[in-house]
Amino acid sequence: MVIELKMNKINKSLVLVFLFVISAWLPSSQALMLKHDHQPSAVKKENLITDNKCKNAEVKCAKTMTSAFAPNGDLWRLWAQQQKLWVQISQDNGVSFSAPKSLAIPAEKISARNENRPKIAFDNAGGVYLSWATPRERKYTADVRFSYSKDYGNSFLKPITVNNDNLLAGHSFNEMLVTANGEVSIVWLDGRLSHQLRKQGKKSNGSALFLAQANFKEASSDNLAVFTNQQLANGTCVCCRIAMDFNKKGDLAILWRHIYGDNIREFALLTHIKNEETGRKIYQVSHDHWKINGCPHQGGAISVDKENRYHMVWFNQGELGKGIFYASSGDQGKTLSQPISVGTLSQQASHPYVNKNNENIDIVWTQFNGFEHQLWHQRSINNGQSFSKASLLATAQKGSDRPFIINKGKTSYVSWQRPKQGHWLQAL
Repeated sequence: MVIELKMNKINKSLVLVFLFVISAWLPSSQALMLKHDHQPSAVKKENLITDNKCKNAEVKCAKTMTSAFAPNGDLWRLWAQQQKLWVQISQDNGVSFSAPKSLAIPAEKISARNENRPKIAFDNAGGVYLSWATPRERKYTADVRFSYSKDYGNSFLKPITVNNDNLLAGHSFNEMLVTANGEVSIVWLDGRLSHQLRKQGKKSNGSALFLAQANFKEASSDNLAVFTNQQLANGTCVCCRIAMDFNKKGDLAILWRHIYGDNIREFALLTHIKNEETGRKIYQVSHDHWKINGCPHQGGAISVDKENRYHMVWFNQGELGKGIFYASSGDQGKTLSQPISVGTLSQQASHPYVNKNNENIDIVWTQFNGFEHQLWHQRSINNGQSFSKASLLATAQKGSDRPFIINKGKTSYVSWQRPKQGHWLQAL
């Protein structure tokens, strides 16, 4: 679609707004959600899927896709289709993949759109871990689900529900980390508290941050359902993905979008210290003053380096700060470096992801120029003091998923799902 704008009649700010509105109609483009509080070389052109239905399981059909390297070096990519979870495995760093295979899990509805998607992780003994959200019978309700394989995905134990409240409420936007020894941590946005308040005729705003943990190294069908449930914070935005990483003490560093004051949506950070039930300090990370009675579908990202410095990126459209920002903290969020602006705001720079591997800090994000979605990259080799000039990595013609960076040893790869066009992977 070609759109002609007469610049002598429309100022730049109106152009920006116009592009945001147009992009909202494109698949997987979520620059700004409508008001609702729930929820380096030339790029090789690929054949696009032109019909709206996919009869066969194919990664091009997926709106979202999750990828991860297993300890043996295999690259797994996971997506939801036809109420099933599908995987393909590559043994050559994504050059070629095995045929799609549906995992041995009973069919059920699976959330797989925008900030919400199935997750996959591994231990060092052939264990494969899955977590996803399944929508319930009422709108904006869901449960967080989990299953585990002891035999590298050949079979899976019967899925269980992680949230233990048995309420028809929102439980979604789950993130999962697994240690080499099989210790599982799942965080999600939980609506049980707001559900109870509404039943009492009281007002509620946002949801809560919950954590469940368990060890499945010796799991069987008899001891699978042993997840705890613990509330970490209340008053979170309800549909922005959570970011999580292990710090160098083995504790969880968790970053999420929180609601401050009168619907000021900013990012918050806490470190979940093992065996500590009280005294966890929540620090406000961003101070951009984005007041919005709705959810932006714009989560942040966090990566912890070997010196225990937290590297973070986020997106805001506030009165004091607009666009993507990067900052770091050497004291678990108590103080922060001066935020650095990333990307081109006038081309909707959004959906950032950050990764620290070796001496490199890599940031990737998407932009939209009115005609195609673009994947961009910047790198710092001096611990975030400065970054290289931004470079265009790839483009998408039929919509854009969020980009992610995954590590295989000392090499980092950017993984980007392009609906109807296919998965794009490149070493950085």
